[in-house]
Amino acid sequence: MPEVITLLCPVNAARGKGAELAAALAELAAETVKEPGNICYRPHATDDPDEFIIYEQWQDAAALDSHMATAHLQKFLADRAGLLAGEPHGRFLKEIK
Repeated sequence: MPEVITLLCPVNAARGKGAELAAALAELAAETVKEPGNICYRPHATDDPDEFIIYEQWQDAAALDSHMATAHLQKFLADRAGLLAGEPHGRFLKEIK
């Protein structure tokens, strides 16, 4: 059985745009959880109103690759360019067994 892929993805809003980005992340999550191969996709706010972290899990690399190519993710990245402070980037996590 392939290992589940787990990511932490920090997403930073342009200064003062945190509320708008939070709403956009909620919309993105609502679409992403419907994707085949998605186990978990949860955006979280931090104590900084312009900083968010997405916790996500995928059944395998193919599911994650498919997510990266979805229309809703590509639309989020294109439409939200003015809301983001830099590119979102994921950090892969490995479970300690």
